[in-house]
Amino acid sequence: MSTKLQLKKFQIVLLQLYAGYRELDHALASYKPRSHTPGWDSTGYSERERKLAEREIKYLYKRIEYLKRCNYIQMVKEGEEKLLKLTSKGKYELLRLRFVEHMLMQKKQSWARKWWILIFDIPESQKKYRNFFRRFLKQNGFKMVQRSVWITPYNPESALVDLLRYLRIEKYFELIEADCERCSTTLLKKFKP
Repeated sequence: MSTKLQLKKFQIVLLQLYAGYRELDHALASYKPRSHTPGWDSTGYSERERKLAEREIKYLYKRIEYLKRCNYIQMVKEGEEKLLKLTSKGKYELLRLRFVEHMLMQKKQSWARKWWILIFDIPESQKKYRNFFRRFLKQNGFKMVQRSVWITPYNPESALVDLLRYLRIEKYFELIEADCERCSTTLLKKFKP
């Protein structure tokens, strides 16, 4: 996994909106920004601030429209108010990006001489999740020991649990923390942490 995260435009926009509105993670955020009063304020004429606020609002609306076109958010009416709601595609992408971001942060920290072993047994009826998850683990720096046993020297727990819960496959997974006092050299060569 490269240490430089290459994000697509929609991923950057999703993360920016998430940073600005933590409630998006819980599905709803107000579509109407705070109103501003142009002209005079208590300190005098603030034309510059008004233009800056208008530019920021216009930029926010552009980002929202872009995410709606990409089907990451949708407009919902709740009473008189219009709200934005993450679609299932948007929720998944946000959780995935948070996982990737979490793993990159873990990689920057010094190695605590522990291994995290992920074991899963997803049934044949959910084969698409199993294959998807193998690709996902490989893309995020996990190494395969066996087809359903993967290992990493970085703690994936906090971000992985949210993703598994969202996909409703957490009951098929076990995450084991193993101390690495007598690790095999072949295991150490796979990672070079």
